[in-house]
Amino acid sequence: MNWTAIWMDFFGTTSFCGIDMGFWVAMAVVCLIVVLMNAVFWGMKPKKSEPSKATESDSPPSEPGKT
Repeated sequence: MNWTAIWMDFFGTTSFCGIDMGFWVAMAVVCLIVVLMNAVFWGMKPKKSEPSKATESDSPPSEPGKT
């Protein structure tokens, strides 16, 4: 299957803005992957972590001279 011949039949040229068709196809594939990844990752819910039991050893040390 000759993609260039098919493209020529539909659009009459194999370049756009002086850049070959292969570049634009690759750019469209990359853009599609980026959009799909954004949709997947923005659609994910964050993990729910278990509430930690704070103890005095977990709290930051107080500064000397303050009560």
